[in-house]
Amino acid sequence: MNRYQFEDLISEYIENELSFSKRKEFESYLEGNPDALEMVNAIRSNIKKAGALPKVKTSSDFNDRLLDRIRSESDERTDGSPIKGLIFGFSPIHASIMMGLVIAFVFINIQLFSPAFDSQDTNLLYTTNEKLTDPDLRSLSKTNNAQNANLANLTGDSTYADSVYQSKKDYSKKIQFVND
Repeated sequence: MNRYQFEDLISEYIENELSFSKRKEFESYLEGNPDALEMVNAIRSNIKKAGALPKVKTSSDFNDRLLDRIRSESDERTDGSPIKGLIFGFSPIHASIMMGLVIAFVFINIQLFSPAFDSQDTNLLYTTNEKLTDPDLRSLSKTNNAQNANLANLTGDSTYADSVYQSKKDYSKKIQFVND
């Protein structure tokens, strides 16, 4: 017999409801485990103390009144009608705090995740503050700026425009080596 089987049979042992073979097995377990004997004696004394308590007298309609009171209190809480003064289940203060948080969340998401890309901004990326003196370079710079801006407007990606037109520029006649 294991401990769980022993604990299941304690009340039947105290009330003498065990069969002879089960009783022998139970008592052999008690002999081998002194803690089990203490447990049985403690339960036996608790049963005697509970039986010695004075009986409480109640009115004949006590149970009916108690059940009516329990039902009335539970009906007030679960009748499904909303409690007055709440906004979506929140008190007005908590509802205003939640609304402020939602508005802040939406505003921050708009600021972070929506690119405000203007076509004038792309033109500013390709302008230079330096004055070019050579007329060939000046005309080349103007045509490249215009082509880059047009391509950026069409594709929406200015890095693509730079990579395409970077390879087409020919500066071989403009380069001078030091030892030439």
